[in-house]
Amino acid sequence: EPWAEPGAVPVPDGADTAQLWCRARGVPGVQLHWEHRGRALPPNEDRFQWHQWREGPWTSSVLTVTNVSLERAQYRRWDQSRNWDQYQNRPRNWTLDNFVCVAQNPLGTVRRHMKLQLAGTGL
Repeated sequence: EPWAEPGAVPVPDGADTAQLWCRARGVPGVQLHWEHRGRALPPNEDRFQWHQWREGPWTSSVLTVTNVSLERAQYRRWDQSRNWDQYQNRPRNWTLDNFVCVAQNPLGTVRRHMKLQLAGTGL
């Protein structure tokens, strides 16, 4: 099934939380979960919380990411210094990053990549 969500998810200036949405359908029914930096995210973690629900043939999930404002300030410092090596090696609980919604059923697995980024920037 096609995915309706965009790949880039902008965080508005001043926002401290962001949400990524994912939706899929399949027969048999689909289970969704989220991955970040190559590991599956548990439903409740310090900065990441997600849940899923069913609506007819569709399964939906929302991942809520918190504490974005701390990293916005850090990003701006990196942007001014252009210390991109340090930026690329940011901690693994960094929230302005790539996330993957994983849809699975007995017939296979599909991954949807999303990038949480500051509004008005490419990062």
